[in-house]
Amino acid sequence: MLNRCLALILALALLAGAATPHVSAQGEPPCLPDAGTVITRQIDSAALGRSKAYNLYLPPDWCHLDDLPLLVMLHGLSGNHTDWTVLGRLDETADALILAGEIEPLIILMPDGEKSFYVKTALGDFERYIVEELVDAVDAAFPTAATRERRFIGGLSMGGYGALYLGLTYPDRFSAIGAHSPAVFAYQAQGAPLGVYGADWSRYEERAPAAIIRREGWPADMRLFVDIGAGDFLMPGVYDLFGALLAQPTPIPEFQAHVWPGGHDWRYWRTHAPDYLCFYVGNQLN
Repeated sequence: MLNRCLALILALALLAGAATPHVSAQGEPPCLPDAGTVITRQIDSAALGRSKAYNLYLPPDWCHLDDLPLLVMLHGLSGNHTDWTVLGRLDETADALILAGEIEPLIILMPDGEKSFYVKTALGDFERYIVEELVDAVDAAFPTAATRERRFIGGLSMGGYGALYLGLTYPDRFSAIGAHSPAVFAYQAQGAPLGVYGADWSRYEERAPAAIIRREGWPADMRLFVDIGAGDFLMPGVYDLFGALLAQPTPIPEFQAHVWPGGHDWRYWRTHAPDYLCFYVGNQLN
């Protein structure tokens, strides 16, 4: 199954010149048998104290399906809720894999996390916004399974940190974490976001994924996928994360770790989008 997922990467690369994805505003989304759709919706967030836009990918024929997995995919520091589709073409990748029978249909939630690192800051309580408000709103409005076992969280760069932090902090809400080129840092490392850890590093133990893992251990039945480009400037922090993971006394149920050629850019993430989706919802029957 995994080999067939990877075999589609070349075919997906040919979509580079394809038309922009279907995008619908608030209202009844299209439901097509041979193509998914991307919709943009608004939510009045109590956690943020303002209205926020978010994107959803709905798979082909979604209106005739039920118990769909929900994948929360988080963007990087300079991005927003449109990045994964406009720059990453994640919807095109999902369509191709679903129609080929390589992954099961899923719904993908893509929030706008601003520059929050997906924690509670002066920008608002992004933890509660994503984990509670957004996920609950999507579960209520669309045919998701609405269970931990069928809910996953992933992201790139800042979003890779966010996926690790939120997945580890709320292990009762997610059953798989994908950290793609994650912006994780060892203690007192240069370039670390002090707005997250504190200028005096006083919040490092609370918010650093490696520190959480060393203190709390790895959550039971939580799958993990970590990848990074060999030329990525964030490699030192990923090595520190690997050290915390490898020190766990109990093996992680499913742990994939990859260092692939490439850097910290959309060419790398687009190339490996099929790998990401095959990890989250690969059809284990194939």
